[in-house]
Amino acid sequence: MSDFHKIMTKAMFNMGCTTKIINGHVIGNVSPDIEWTKWLSYEPEFEKKRIEYLDTKKVSELSYEELEEASKYSRNKIFARLFKIYGTDECSEEDYMRIYDYMCNESIEKLMLSKLTIEELQYAKQEITRLSKISKEELSTKVREEQILSNYEQLSMVDSYILHMISDIHYVRSMSDLNKKIDAQLKQNEVMRQRSLNYALNPYTKK
Repeated sequence: MSDFHKIMTKAMFNMGCTTKIINGHVIGNVSPDIEWTKWLSYEPEFEKKRIEYLDTKKVSELSYEELEEASKYSRNKIFARLFKIYGTDECSEEDYMRIYDYMCNESIEKLMLSKLTIEELQYAKQEITRLSKISKEELSTKVREEQILSNYEQLSMVDSYILHMISDIHYVRSMSDLNKKIDAQLKQNEVMRQRSLNYALNPYTKK
């Protein structure tokens, strides 16, 4: 965060904790902090199992990669809690600054991709491709309806991801990058799944 933004953020905080500074693309009635809260709070089943596995090991037994992974999960939980109190009297100036800095420097798309399964990513890719071919009127209606906060809260995680992507004003330009990101994440998730399977089959094998 630049010095200017630090000064501005502190000034906004001092005007009242109920004032939120938002960084990112607003989807209708769904502001970035709402998206962050939803995704940081979400733990898919494969992530829960991974956390449980890491918790069974002593810190000294964890590899460097596993330490980073455990740290990431812990950090997600901390910020999930912080985003829930953002803009309330419970939010301190320090936490207020941390949240805004987080929004400025972290990628919510990267977080979304890491929390979706291979099957969900494949479905999302197909659905986004399909939606890119329907009329502008149909797409506009779909997006407008799902942007209503009460509707958004009911969306599955994969549908929330799809809404985020098709609402992005850079959608057409980013289609190629999107496909590459999903393909890369599919490969990464497959590697992680294979590692977990290998460990389940050979629990005493050292990495």
